[in-house]
Amino acid sequence: MNIFVDSQANRTPLPSPIEVWLSRAKTEITCTVVLEDESTSAHEVNARSMRGAQREMTGYFIAHGYSPVGNWEIEADGDGGQEAVETSRKFKLTVFQFERAQVPEESE
Repeated sequence: MNIFVDSQANRTPLPSPIEVWLSRAKTEITCTVVLEDESTSAHEVNARSMRGAQREMTGYFIAHGYSPVGNWEIEADGDGGQEAVETSRKFKLTVFQFERAQVPEESE
């Protein structure tokens, strides 16, 4: 289950901030979202390159109401430092989405 499905199913606000981690093993790239409580969720990646995956995931999270914080950081590299095998980037909900995501207080 990913953060969007979980939020909708449990009627809870989307988490913010989040860390998005991309990892490449051979020809497969995986995306893991890490929440503040260290729980994780996975998201499908269609791109075949790390740079393409960064673009795909940045666009995906922007389209879902998040704004990137800073740039993609190389966490681990391979091939003598020539190519990233693990990168991360933080995202936070945009102000509009954050206000919309708040759970309304119950009226008495």
